[in-house]
Amino acid sequence: MQHLQQAPPIGIRMRKCAIATLTLASMAIAGLSSGEVDWFVEASGRAGIDFLLDNSPTADKNLIETMGGGCAFLDYNRDGKLDLYFTNGAAIDPAAKGGRWLDKSHSRYWNRMYAGLGGGRFEDVTLKSGAKGTGYGMGVAVGDYDNDGYPDFYVTNYGANELFHNRRDGTFEELGKRAGVEASGWSSSAAFFDYDRDGFLDLYVVRYLNWSPDNNIFCGQQLAGFRSYCHPEHYKGVNDILYHNERDGTFRDVSKTAGIALPNGKGLGVAIVDFDGDQWPDVYVANDSVPCFLFRNQKGRGFEEVGLLAGAALKEDGQAFAGMGVDSADLDNDGWPDLFVTALSLQGYALFRNEKNGTFSDSSRAAGISRATFNFGGWGTKLLDFDNDGWKDIFVANSHVMDNIDLTFRTLSYKQPLLLLGNQLGKFAVVSNPGKCFAEPWPARGAAFGDYDNDGDVDIAVTNLGGQALILENRAANRNGWVGFDLAGSRSNRDGVGARLVIEATDGSSQTYSVNPSGSYLSSSDFRVTVGLGATRVKSAQIDWPSGTSQRLGPVAVRQYHRIVESVQ
Repeated sequence: MQHLQQAPPIGIRMRKCAIATLTLASMAIAGLSSGEVDWFVEASGRAGIDFLLDNSPTADKNLIETMGGGCAFLDYNRDGKLDLYFTNGAAIDPAAKGGRWLDKSHSRYWNRMYAGLGGGRFEDVTLKSGAKGTGYGMGVAVGDYDNDGYPDFYVTNYGANELFHNRRDGTFEELGKRAGVEASGWSSSAAFFDYDRDGFLDLYVVRYLNWSPDNNIFCGQQLAGFRSYCHPEHYKGVNDILYHNERDGTFRDVSKTAGIALPNGKGLGVAIVDFDGDQWPDVYVANDSVPCFLFRNQKGRGFEEVGLLAGAALKEDGQAFAGMGVDSADLDNDGWPDLFVTALSLQGYALFRNEKNGTFSDSSRAAGISRATFNFGGWGTKLLDFDNDGWKDIFVANSHVMDNIDLTFRTLSYKQPLLLLGNQLGKFAVVSNPGKCFAEPWPARGAAFGDYDNDGDVDIAVTNLGGQALILENRAANRNGWVGFDLAGSRSNRDGVGARLVIEATDGSSQTYSVNPSGSYLSSSDFRVTVGLGATRVKSAQIDWPSGTSQRLGPVAVRQYHRIVESVQ
């Protein structure tokens, strides 16, 4: 094989960011009050997070090298302080195709667990916790699958996946094979959710392509340095997997009987959303360059794929796009969840508005999304109220999929800036200069979201291929009012995943949230719901639990988190 020049790796010591000041104009876009504020500050050094995502790039351009990098916020020891978990790659030996070609034994390739210490600080407890993993890591999903009050987590890999059961003593036991959820091939994102509402979390696993090092074809120009990662059109898709929780520590593969085992998917992202308001969780899968899936829940008996009929499978021009990151939330405060899906550069990201009748409309252009995102390639993403003004904004971690894209497209770059889109009554504009990190380009991939310093605003963790993770501490949002909810199910699953919250403010406005840690890209976020209030206060809060129980609270004290236990009626 002809020797190809490898693109220079990204340095281990990536340049970090500092405090940035928002101008009055940018604050108007973001919906902040007047006056200068420091918004996002890069805090990984102060926090003690030194994770480096080693994707082991090679001249062979193995496709897995450019696709990984999930992360998760979780409170694994239940001490009230969020912890952080990162998936990592493995050493790739191109000469060992068909044999042991992946090696994770060296510590540089371990997945990493960081325990929250309080005060914005973390400690690396990877070895002590037993969470270093064994495969070429992709994503992570968090869920208390045995309802013992302690979060477990699931790691997707190229190869066998891993289920880390929480021993409740600060350590984990890997039970993927015993629990029946190892899967096979190339898994990407995953999500825990209770699709049949029996009180136990089931597991949805997204899988990508029928790729292996043995069918890794040559793509790109036959020039030194021009070989590229192949487009997914060169490989067949594979079906996703749905595992039913058998309530005895094991799961059963019900993919075929449930109707989700479609062979033509090339999935990367997954969002759980009750899009038709029937209180049964549905599943949206972001597929890469083939129509996206929307699986409508048939009241726990199975699923029907309705993506095309519902208008959420293709862009408004009828074309498929490179769906990667995805999230669902009520962006226009009409009580119905919308969908947001990232794509490749020159495609523009997709915003599907919920029409409240079982269908969506592509509002990407009308809402300002298409123009703002056209040059970006998006991965980790979340629809959250980052400035606590009562309207959910959009964050996206960006980068091109090809590390040498500038050789063939002079107007595109591999490393790209982070993006924050401010919500103005359902329309979006780029927030200018929310922090110096947003002005610098990054090879970003996964992103997780959570209030790790418990100050009432949402912070962000971002992974970078070949570089150190970013910790973006939110310094501005808590200047507005907020209230937080931490749910505990009794008849429902322990963490209330799938619960719907309607928050009514004293000015008559309302917001709708759901407990949904999945979404983004390969990542999992804080289970708690943090609601921005602007200058208002909470008149009432209604919680509709997965079990069918409803609770109404009010008035609710603001600027604090409330632990709400499901009432048994």
